Amino acid sequence: MSNKYVLDIIYLFASVTFIIGLKMLSGPQTARRGNLWAAFGMTLAVIGTIALHKGDTPPIIYILIGSAILIGSILGWIAAKKVKMTAMPEMVSLFNGMGGACAALI
Repeated sequence: MSNKYVLDIIYLFASVTFIIGLKMLSGPQTARRGNLWAAFGMTLAVIGTIALHKGDTPPIIYILIGSAILIGSILGWIAAKKVKMTAMPEMVSLFNGMGGACAALI
């Protein structure tokens, strides 16, 4: 089986975990688990893409991707721990704005 088909299967499985995660976000009792399901799916998709992508990618790109993930994870974790629940809509808005800014820059 070629890498393309394996990657397609990984993407399919990841998309199913996103749907499961979104469904679980609808209730306060299952929201944490839903977030974990969706995070697992995204991790699987990112690792699958990096590991199975065809092309001549210089190693520095992988170092930059890993560094960006590490820095973003640390900053997100700190922000999530410091923000009170009453300020959560503002934090979500900031995170969405940052995602939009990153997409615009790309």
